[in-house]
Order: sequence, then C-alpha cells, then structure tokens
Amino acid sequence: LPLTLFFPVGVMYGGVLLFYISLIISGGYAEKWQRVRTSAMLMPVLLLSAVTLIVGLTQVRPEAEFWSGFWHYQTYLFLFPFLSVGAGAWQKKAQQLFFAGAVYAATLFYLNALQLLPDSKLFRSYVVYEGNKSILLGILLALAAGWMLHAWRWQKNHALWRAAVFGYLVVALLLLAKTRTASLIFILLCGLMLFRNSSFSWRKVLLLFIPLVPMAFGINYLAGLPAPETCLVNAMRDAKMNSADIAFTRGVCTVHQIRDFSQGKKIAEDGMRLEIYKNTLELIAEKPWTGHGIGNWMPLYQAKAKDMMSGTMTTPHNDYLLYCTELGLLGLLALLWIWCKQLLIARQMLGGAYQEQAMLLAMLSITMMVGGMFNAILRDGVFGMAFMILLAIPLAGVKR
Repeated sequence: LPLTLFFPVGVMYGGVLLFYISLIISGGYAEKWQRVRTSAMLMPVLLLSAVTLIVGLTQVRPEAEFWSGFWHYQTYLFLFPFLSVGAGAWQKKAQQLFFAGAVYAATLFYLNALQLLPDSKLFRSYVVYEGNKSILLGILLALAAGWMLHAWRWQKNHALWRAAVFGYLVVALLLLAKTRTASLIFILLCGLMLFRNSSFSWRKVLLLFIPLVPMAFGINYLAGLPAPETCLVNAMRDAKMNSADIAFTRGVCTVHQIRDFSQGKKIAEDGMRLEIYKNTLELIAEKPWTGHGIGNWMPLYQAKAKDMMSGTMTTPHNDYLLYCTELGLLGLLALLWIWCKQLLIARQMLGGAYQEQAMLLAMLSITMMVGGMFNAILRDGVFGMAFMILLAIPLAGVKR
C-alpha cells in the first residue's frame, strides 16, 4: 500500500480494496477486534465521530453536501482495519517500500525535467501541476526524506549510499515538486531530527534564531523585486521556465501576495488562500461555538464570496478552519486532540520497545498538523487515505 501512494489515486484505492478482501478471508476476527479495541487511537477517534454525530443531529443538514462531508470526518476510522493486522515484519517492509516509491517519484520528476516523461494518465501528476495530488507527492517526498534521516541514525551502514539517495530525493523535492507546503514540512522535520539527536542547551536554541536574520533580509529583497507576470505553475511551465526559476518565482509570489493582501491590494489567483482564510474566519465568528453544521462551508462561502476570485472554492484549504466552521470549537478541539495524542504516543514510545517507530509517528503527526494549515489533509480522500496507510506503519501493535 505505501508504494501505491505514488501512482494515480485509483491504484491506491484498488490496493485498499484488495487489502479489505484479504482481511476478510484471512479470519481471526476475535484477535483482530482485540487489537482495534485496545488501540491507543481508538478513544480520540471515537470522540471526533461522536462530535460529528451530535452536530449532524442538531445543525442544518444541506441535502447535497451532508453525507459526503459526514463521511470525510470519519477518515480516521479507516485506520483501524490496518491496525487490526498487528505488529510484525511487514512494518519494516512497508517502510522500505515507501522509500522505494519515493525514489520512483523523484526519478519521474527528473525525467519530466528532461522532457522524457509522456503526458499520460499514469504520469500526469508528475508532468502537470494537478493540485492536491501534486501537493501530496511533494509531501510524501518530504516525509520519506525525514524517515530516511531517522533510519540513518539507527542503521549506520552504507553511509555514502544513504547520503546519495537522500540528496536525490531532496533535490527533486525542492526544485521539481513545486509545492511550498512540502518544502516547509521538510525543513521542520530536519529541525525535529536536530532536536531529537542533541542535548538541550540555550545556546543551541539561540543558534536556531541566527538564520532568521538573513531570512528577513531575503524576504525584504524579494518584496522589492518586480511582480512576476504569472504565479501559476502551469503557466510558468508553458512559458518554458526551468524548475529552479519556477521555485524562485513562487517564493517571490508568496512574499508579494502576503504583502499586497495585508495592504488591501488585489492579489493574484495563486494567493487566493489568503482571501479564503479571511472570509472563512468571518463565517466562524458568526457561530464559533456550535459551528454552521456539516457540509455547510461550501454553500455559505460561495454565497459570501460571490463575485470574488475565490467564489467557486469547495474547501477552505485549511482543516482547522473547516472543522471550526462546520463543527464549532468542540470539533476543532477533537481534531487537535487526535493529532496531539499521536505526538503523546510517540513520546511514550521512546521509552519502550517501539523506539525506532516513535520518530516515524512524530514526523507523520507534524506533517499532518502543518499540512492541515494549507490543505484539506482530512477533507480530501487523496490525502486522508494516504495518511491512514502511513500511520499504520508506526502505530500497529501500540496499545493503550
């Protein structure tokens, strides 16, 4: 299943279907149920489901959007069939296959940069920027690179080979994947590894602030550059810009859009998220405690943003804002409890038999928490099922 994540989404769902079939015909249902019942994640996930049931029964239910929205909020329930398998040698094998898939993805990005990749359905997400699937590919590369760093700490053999593969992924991620979210996640995962593998001292904390000085000068420099002709990835690609220029231009666009939006100026289409966030916060302010109800964000937003650039958006590209808009503060707290519980479990795993898997879970949790700030990590099945598959690798066998 980790290998299928780097192929079109239909391949991933086909793999999940085969997994369910094998789960049914393999028997041992009592043992599998016992693993689910004692899972450390069961109670936080059931709490979120309970909140969605209460909101669904007490708030307005739009006919066209309610059920699809309701089932998206149950994404974490799909984790438990994977956990029912229990711990075993498959976890290490799954991790290795995830690395193999990341190398495959990086290779396709390189081939596309050399214009050797056909624009077919099998490779389209690598050739053309396709929104959530392309963002997911970049996030998976960032996560694989972080996991590789951690594996290197535990297995110090083949150092040169490991360094070469790590560099192979990182270059593809930063220059070819064209996703700012994934680049940010990669930097944070490297910082997590730095903190984990070194003793605490205030001097090291102060050293972390040193890069902020050149960063501030860099942002000021980018803000002074002329505004790019376009900020859309596919438009830059059609203009025959190389990958390094596209990555740099997107950085310029980000700085310009934040500045222009804060000054009340018109922003480009690539900066629409800022407009979405502002309008969504206004919706939250109307009913912050109870929320507007499941499936109501899209009709409410499209009515509010009529004639605006973001008027046709179907998600706020932010799970925190979506949960707070539709489920209220209680729904947001339930989501935060799930993600914080993952971090707490990772912390507890450090002192037991699961030390090697602890950092994998911590990196996954940070990836989801950061990714949820800019994308529909759980609202979109492309992201949601992928993360459930990956969460099963470190969480299998971990009991309350």
